[in-house]
Amino acid sequence: MIRWAELVFHVLAHVRSGVPAAVFDPTWTAFVARHTTGERTIDEDAGLIASVATTHDALAEVQLLAWLFEGAGRTAAVADRPLDALRPADVDAPELLPVLVASRYRAAIEVLRAAAELEVGVVAALPPAEHDPRAMDAAFARVSAAAPELLGCRIEHVRPLMLRGRARGRRIWVGVPCARLGPTVEHVAWQAAHEATVVEIAERARARGLSVRYLPLEQSALFVLRARAERCGLGAAHAAWLGHFSALPSLERAAIEPAFVALIDQSLDAR
Repeated sequence: MIRWAELVFHVLAHVRSGVPAAVFDPTWTAFVARHTTGERTIDEDAGLIASVATTHDALAEVQLLAWLFEGAGRTAAVADRPLDALRPADVDAPELLPVLVASRYRAAIEVLRAAAELEVGVVAALPPAEHDPRAMDAAFARVSAAAPELLGCRIEHVRPLMLRGRARGRRIWVGVPCARLGPTVEHVAWQAAHEATVVEIAERARARGLSVRYLPLEQSALFVLRARAERCGLGAAHAAWLGHFSALPSLERAAIEPAFVALIDQSLDAR
């Protein structure tokens, strides 16, 4: 069964955007192009999404569609109905349905949904990833020393995410390691560690009644994971993972909101 999240992020990997929520990946798009023939509308659909979801918050809201269903089969059964015609029983995350229906970016969400449905055959025909599961398990065991919350999260693989990850609640999505295409097992493990640290900081923020916003949350999670990695002798490995990303937010304590600095200290004191 093809997972719905894989189809959604496959489309989003074609969306050229410079906002933090973007998952555009030229390695993935080139890989797909090498294994695809025939006419497709994905580039046109990706352009429409990019033209509507022009901010981080907008694109993050559009991406919520990935969590609405589990498998592509479930979406096929309701493909002829718009989101506002669906019932809670038609989806796997009914709490998201009213959010998506009421979204001001509803047009982009519907385009994304249709584009994902059209790409089922393309994704199904792609060569599988090649990696050693034992190496993956070992990498996760190593990084958990710097990200203790990882052990309490449900980790799932969504291949088109490649170098990136996503989290909702304690459910974390990361890419699939592949010897030919990438990413490496180390990168995937560190990405999962980062997402687990985001989950940890977000939970601490909510417990204190703080508004959970992207920038201070991301800064805090990156700061905490770096500090913990250095403490347990994994600083070089963490730096190698972080080096894959450009335009990172400042990780200086002075650049982080005071309320979130307190959360950082709380997290580091807990270890």
